[in-house]
Amino acid sequence: MKSAKFSDAATDSIIRLATLAAVVDGEASDKEKDLIVEEASHLLRTSHDNVRLVLDIWLNKYQHEGAGNNPAIALKFATTELKALNSSEKDLAFHLCQEVINIEKTVINSELPFMLQLRQLIYS
Repeated sequence: MKSAKFSDAATDSIIRLATLAAVVDGEASDKEKDLIVEEASHLLRTSHDNVRLVLDIWLNKYQHEGAGNNPAIALKFATTELKALNSSEKDLAFHLCQEVINIEKTVINSELPFMLQLRQLIYS
């Protein structure tokens, strides 16, 4: 998937949405974090260091705020992030979130409602 250069605000929002997808099952695995760094840096045309910085800051915040294992809290944060994105940016964010959820090959109970409701927020 080829993308144009995104604004800093859109880039950060997309990374934060992917971070929510990683943490909603309780803890972001190394595989999930590495995928976010690789894919986000490529798709958003930003550095690995920038992605890692945003990921680490927001991962700690989301875990502290209770978004892990709680799709309702994660969706509250996601709704805020989606407001800053246009439709193509939302589509890219959803694509990245799906990759994060699917990397572990199993979907945890808290991940499914998060993704279904995120999809509804983006596409309806």
